[in-house]
Amino acid sequence: MSWFNRTQKASLSIDISVSAIKLLELSRTGNGYRVEHFSIISLPHDFAMQKKVSSAILAEGIKKAWEESGSTLKQAVVAVSESAIMTKTISLPASLTDDEIEEELIMTADQYLPYSLDDLYFDYAVQSINKNNPEMVDVLLVASRRENVDNRIEALSLAGLKASIVDVEAYAMRNAFSILPTPSPDINVDKTIALIDIGSTITSLTILYNGDVIYTGSQSVGGKQLTEEIQHHYNISYEKAGLAKKQGGLPDNYDELILYPFQKLLVQKIQRALQAFTSSSTNRSIDRILLAGGCASMTNIDKVVESHLNIPVKVANPFINMSLSQHIDLQAFYQKAPSLMLACGLALRGFDA
Repeated sequence: MSWFNRTQKASLSIDISVSAIKLLELSRTGNGYRVEHFSIISLPHDFAMQKKVSSAILAEGIKKAWEESGSTLKQAVVAVSESAIMTKTISLPASLTDDEIEEELIMTADQYLPYSLDDLYFDYAVQSINKNNPEMVDVLLVASRRENVDNRIEALSLAGLKASIVDVEAYAMRNAFSILPTPSPDINVDKTIALIDIGSTITSLTILYNGDVIYTGSQSVGGKQLTEEIQHHYNISYEKAGLAKKQGGLPDNYDELILYPFQKLLVQKIQRALQAFTSSSTNRSIDRILLAGGCASMTNIDKVVESHLNIPVKVANPFINMSLSQHIDLQAFYQKAPSLMLACGLALRGFDA
């Protein structure tokens, strides 16, 4: 299974989570990109409670998203979550060719991974010269249980599509980060950036230093929890609660009773995730926080997080310098842009040279 060194001329991505299928198609326009199609399809709200993810339900959502988007591309980039992969950085002689590196990893991977290679998909990427020995290179080994990857591939196949690349969510987020407009030219130089993706049930943390992923983590909190609080407090259906959360129309006491306590909990969870990183890192603090995911669209959430953590915070929008196809509603798209950051990173993955 290839995670590195693949190329597509046009790129379709499908971000699969426990709450929604997010589809995005990008095309090249000179030195930039254009959004051609996108679609977001919600999955059944009890889907996250299933012990085993149903490929058939995912396939139904994927097919619906593809048909609704208007895309004609049949090959898509997808990803597995950070919790489903194993990584290890290995030092190997710099003189080895790509074929020799792969052969060496096949022979020695059992030393670094807790499963037999027969049960895994794996790939690697040469990162850089080893700091302690210039005759060696650091090689990133990435592996995942076959069942984690096959589930994605099967779901796409049942929907009539094909997985061209299976990426890792943290590295897709890094791809999206790479095209973000930066507040200063040196933002990637000696800077530690926290990408925080607030999903439906999980808030994921990806730490970048000099643009490279150096740490990942997560906390169990997300937008589904807010929806359930609205549902129970106002005694309405889950579907109506979800719509009200996004479109408004809730009673005047909503902010004080529901929204502010949820935002406080979210800040506490983010702080806990950041503390786990700083305690594992020597003398490294966070220079900036970028928020993504559906909850990043909450009014003033960036200001709330910044005021509590005293770290500059910005809501990420990787599409700010992209053009949009004429049939796309600009206002509606930009409202959903933070939730499409992972999908954007996956789509960009398809343009790798």
